[in-house]
Amino acid sequence: MNTGRTKREPRPKLPTEVPLDDGAREGTDPWREIGGVRFCHWDRWLLLLALDEPDGLRSIAREFRRRAAAPRGTKHVAEAMLAQVAALEERLKKLQLAPAAVLDDIERASKWLHAKAFRRVWHATSIRHTPEMARTPRKVLGERALTGNWSALPVSPAPYFAELNSGVGDGWYDYRGTGLVVTLIETVVERLLWSAQNDDERLAIERAVLAASIGAMERVDDSLDELGQHFRDHEHAYLELLRGVAGRPGLLRDLLELSIWEDYGLFNEIEPFLSTLTEPQADLALRELANIIAELRVSNLDYQLGKARRLRRAAVASAEAFSDAGESEQ
Repeated sequence: MNTGRTKREPRPKLPTEVPLDDGAREGTDPWREIGGVRFCHWDRWLLLLALDEPDGLRSIAREFRRRAAAPRGTKHVAEAMLAQVAALEERLKKLQLAPAAVLDDIERASKWLHAKAFRRVWHATSIRHTPEMARTPRKVLGERALTGNWSALPVSPAPYFAELNSGVGDGWYDYRGTGLVVTLIETVVERLLWSAQNDDERLAIERAVLAASIGAMERVDDSLDELGQHFRDHEHAYLELLRGVAGRPGLLRDLLELSIWEDYGLFNEIEPFLSTLTEPQADLALRELANIIAELRVSNLDYQLGKARRLRRAAVASAEAFSDAGESEQ
């Protein structure tokens, strides 16, 4: 008597369970082009998941903003996904298409594709970045703070910044070599300042020193605070030059953003500087900080937001001092 069990044949896959791709796909791989606008597989997966959500891509963005603000988790993945969603929304707006319209009928119905999209998007712990993902708000705003507001200065710091960077180079210096870095920077600074013709040029040189010093912090061990002290010396010189021209459009914005995004604790005189602004300058600082704070809040950049709020308190104190003085004179 045959007691062996009959081998059960696997259930045939339903049409919606059949893989739609002929091999592995990375999120960065090209997927579709419509009207000259290109989409990658990250876009494909996000568009499909958007069909599950009451507010489509906006719901997805809200979830990634929550993850980006969480104290634990894959913050870098959430920020990259937010940048991808924002770029995707711009492309849809350009084409005037809804998410469902970019997908075909088979893709919208596919359980296989939905499961893959759900896994790749919601459970990602590390991802391959598209160019859009590399341009997160953190990166874009940080780069702007370092060098992106220089059009506001009467003389651009850019050529001085390039010269300072070339003097330091790209190598790594341990604590024994940090003094050499400071010497290299200061040698170039002294030559540039000696040839400067006016305060506008000196302002640009000192602003370039601040940016170059922040950049050098990534390549040195400053355990002895040699580069930090060098930075503070030039911070003082820059603020003294800035004090008389701080009302010029964009100059305070540049200073405020730089101090907010500098992550090494180098700035030492910003709050005292804000407390000594003239009344029009204090009012301007508050307007600039209001715009900066709104931008940081939308991007969920809580650490920089906290720094901006502290600067706002210093500017408010300065503005209130003028208000109190005016009332006492009445």
